[in-house]
Amino acid sequence: MMRRVTARSARPIDAPRIGVMPNTSPNHGNAEPKGPVAQSIAIGFGVLQLATVLLAVFWVASNTRQVPPGTQAIVLRFGQIVRGQQAGLMLAWPRPIEQVELLPSTERLLDLRIAAEMKVGNAIVDPVSRATGEAPPETAGVYLTGDGGVVLLDATLTYRIIDAEAYYLESAHVAPVLRRLFLASAVAVAAQRGMDDFLAVRGGVAGDPDRQARREDMRGVLVREVNRRLRALAPREANLGIEVARADVTALLPPAAKFAFDAVLDATQMAEQGLAAARTDAARTHQRADQDHDRILTEARASADERVATAKSRVAAVMALEQRIDPSGRPSLLDQLYRERIAGILKQAGAVSTIDLRGGGRLILPAGSMSAAP
Repeated sequence: MMRRVTARSARPIDAPRIGVMPNTSPNHGNAEPKGPVAQSIAIGFGVLQLATVLLAVFWVASNTRQVPPGTQAIVLRFGQIVRGQQAGLMLAWPRPIEQVELLPSTERLLDLRIAAEMKVGNAIVDPVSRATGEAPPETAGVYLTGDGGVVLLDATLTYRIIDAEAYYLESAHVAPVLRRLFLASAVAVAAQRGMDDFLAVRGGVAGDPDRQARREDMRGVLVREVNRRLRALAPREANLGIEVARADVTALLPPAAKFAFDAVLDATQMAEQGLAAARTDAARTHQRADQDHDRILTEARASADERVATAKSRVAAVMALEQRIDPSGRPSLLDQLYRERIAGILKQAGAVSTIDLRGGGRLILPAGSMSAAP
């Protein structure tokens, strides 16, 4: 069977094409499209690149944060403190390049309850106090005062951070160091003061304003002494970066001695009450005596004035006669005065017998009848 040979098929197969270069571009219009697997791989690589870029952006911005109010931040670069910042927006390199630590701000106050080394033992606290719940706190310490007394102090220190970098470096040692400094300061202050500077244990000084001022000043002295010891640590590279703002100190008596002090205080108060009552009675008696004295003196003066006035009225006529300038007229006045007075006297008599003294007659009065008369 013969095959038809055309001009196209008659061209030699191995004959090169002159002036034409082969096109190997995949996007050529006549090239075949990629398969689904290749397209999936290309899309996956694109998503991975986008995710990598986003993760890089998030990692770079991961340490950018807002420092809340009441706190401050410390930035550490490879473990070394590089700067500090107060509240606000803070920009920092991401971990592990820089690390951000938050601390309380300078305005915030921190409290620390002081636990004493020499605690209250069984020799000071009796079983009755423990049974009734009147035992002092476990954190109270025993201190010897300058006058030989024993006082219990239960304290809480309030401090603030003044150096954030130093506080961060010594944060693990702040509580024990501050506790030991307070105990040393309390021992020194107690040795310089008496029992009455901590407690009103005697009735005579309980209301003394000077003693009350000293008891209030005792807390300030403790704060100043602790701060002085804190500042003394700075030259020795032991700066804690804190400052004590307030000391809340409660002074107590040992329960074993509290009953005796209470009894003495009660007796003193009862004696003061008795003394006050006696003074009140004495003042009242003195007031009554003054009133009686004034009354008796007034009555005596009034009676004396009345007697003087009566005497003067009785001798007024005689005094008038005595003051007469002419002595020759005195007998006639005496006779006139006699007649005026004798008339009133004779009117009081039942019978009157007159005798002329110049006459020769004599009057004999019966004595018996007169004595028998009623």
